[in-house]
Amino acid sequence: MSDARVAAGSTSPLRASLQARIDTVVRTAPSAFVLVITAIAVSAGLLVSVGHHRWWTVLPLAALLIALLWRHLVTTDTHPQARLAGILLLSGTVAWILVNLFFAAQYILVVRDPGFLTLSGLWLVHHASTDIPASGAVEAAALQSNLIPDASQAWNLLGDAVQPQGAKMLPATIAVGGWFAGTAGVYGANIIIGAAGMAAVYLVARRFLAPLAALAPAALLGLTVAHIGLSRAAYTEPLTLVLVFAGVLWSWRGVAERAWAPLLAGAFVSGATAFARIDGAVFAWGAMVGTVLALSAADAPRAWRRGAALAYVGLQSVVLTGGYLSLYRWSRAYLERLGDETTLLVGAYAASAVLVLLWVMSWVASSRMDRLLPALTERLGHRGSLAASLLLGATFAILTSRPLWMISRRGTETSTDQFTNSVIQGFQSSAGLDVDPTRTYAESTVTWLSYYLTWPLVLLAFVGFGVLIYRVLRGPYDSWVLLAAVLPSTLFYLWKPSIIADQIWSIRRFEPATLPGFAIAAMVGAWWLVGLLRREHSRRLGRRVAVGALVILPITTWVSVSPGSSIPIGAAVNVFTTEMDGANGMIDDLCDEIDGRPVVLAGTSEVFGTIRVVCDVPVVLALVEPTQDTLAEMVDVFGEAPVVVTRNKDWLEWTETPTPVVTSVVTHSGYSLQRIPVTYVTRNYKWLIGVVNDDGTVTSVASATEQISGS
Repeated sequence: MSDARVAAGSTSPLRASLQARIDTVVRTAPSAFVLVITAIAVSAGLLVSVGHHRWWTVLPLAALLIALLWRHLVTTDTHPQARLAGILLLSGTVAWILVNLFFAAQYILVVRDPGFLTLSGLWLVHHASTDIPASGAVEAAALQSNLIPDASQAWNLLGDAVQPQGAKMLPATIAVGGWFAGTAGVYGANIIIGAAGMAAVYLVARRFLAPLAALAPAALLGLTVAHIGLSRAAYTEPLTLVLVFAGVLWSWRGVAERAWAPLLAGAFVSGATAFARIDGAVFAWGAMVGTVLALSAADAPRAWRRGAALAYVGLQSVVLTGGYLSLYRWSRAYLERLGDETTLLVGAYAASAVLVLLWVMSWVASSRMDRLLPALTERLGHRGSLAASLLLGATFAILTSRPLWMISRRGTETSTDQFTNSVIQGFQSSAGLDVDPTRTYAESTVTWLSYYLTWPLVLLAFVGFGVLIYRVLRGPYDSWVLLAAVLPSTLFYLWKPSIIADQIWSIRRFEPATLPGFAIAAMVGAWWLVGLLRREHSRRLGRRVAVGALVILPITTWVSVSPGSSIPIGAAVNVFTTEMDGANGMIDDLCDEIDGRPVVLAGTSEVFGTIRVVCDVPVVLALVEPTQDTLAEMVDVFGEAPVVVTRNKDWLEWTETPTPVVTSVVTHSGYSLQRIPVTYVTRNYKWLIGVVNDDGTVTSVASATEQISGS
């Protein structure tokens, strides 16, 4: 008996130490997770922008950033609920990641943005930049008019290199997944990023909610069809969400705690949104305004507040500029194509930054300009603050009511307008709706939010934003950081989303700031309403109901009920299916048949970038029938016989009747204008592949294989 007691006693310190370490891990895990993902993304985005994206450069830089910032940005939550909240967040996040990895998209066909972004990520697994050498395709394409070495929109020739469209931080970040798990790692990396976004939302909500209550907005975000669907494929919005809310979190901490490291980290990552999206200046502007407003009223010496504001605006501006320079270097045609919009956006940010700097410079001892915000809000008082809150509510009400009195339409003047109108017309026709191709459906943006959040949560968020506006006008002022980061971009895109109005494509506008902001505001609104109850027992019950509503209501959107439509009851395909299922196997089969030879892709541009990246061979796109002489000359240009990949046998002079060499079925989410998609599109592919002979005729690779087998 005594020996047993001694043995038990001897293990108690070890057990206590282990429990203490586990307790520390679960309390610090959310902030550590956000720091690690953000450090990797920033490192990848910076190094790909200078053409040095390699595992031996990105990973050491990320490790260095994590080591330098760990003690400044990773916090141990000491709240009594924090241990349980940490366990729930960790277990929920792991489960969310595993389930979504099972459905990770194979988005390597360029139907929409995730196509070229995924392919750029696959390319960066083995290359230092996203510039893809044309490798003789320019010379081969010059042999005949309407043969080109690139493809419109997504793939643009600059010199002797093809540049994939878009900012490079996301491709560079998902390529890190490829270093660890190959192609599957690239496909699944954005899911890890989406999980980090949920953790960032939890940490921001934690600034003014108890740990268990702060879990509800994170769960709400993670259970929306939008966040699930946008995280499974290589959309840039989940990464932008991480940057926006990490910026809010760290900037808020820097102001509240008078700490340089989190403040400058917030400035850096909010400016780095331009490395992820071309409209990054929208989110940087909100972070800048909110942080400077909070600093102007912070309880700190004037000299520190002035220096902090100048440093914040200066650093953010430099990083933002770097993001647009990166776009100019690595996706010039894309930046030029959106030149007018980008110039206006960057100009608005620059003008605002100058005005903010002039205001900050006026914060001197002989001036009261740094206390302008407290003076104004003091004059507002209770009634003025309440009026401001009601004014915001009225704004939301007007935006919500627009379908009752407004139909938004676009013009038909530009080629972009004409293309968009034709797309909308196709969607309307396939859905059996009245054909009105110039409709933008912009009047229904609040309704779009209700598809994913449900109307009760949208209305709760309206209440919550009103509560937050009232509180920030009454002090403390540091929550300006959150409100300015969320509300300006939200109101801007609610009024003018400037996007094709099918789901889930159009909800992208609201993923980085609006959806997470609404999730937090809904919880604030619910908590405020529960606080109006007089009895403690009723308030406890109300809090449980509120948390349950935030978790359960978004799940109800997974099933769509639409009486009178062709599919009255349907399941959200972005939750229950794999996007682009079948694409990976099809491209592997194509690459096997191509066997490292140059390719003439005839009649379709859909797999131009896919073949160039995955098969890693030069590709010439034939938008007209290539002549026999042209094909014969290509043998000399490439120094070997190219293969022709096509679905139209009549375009070529075959030595025998060809038969499909690769057949495949690929499915992806359908297009829906007025509901979450409940149907999927099936694409049937039958690829003919032939080897070009010296005389320009083409012999099917199937026939060539049979001849080799027979001999």
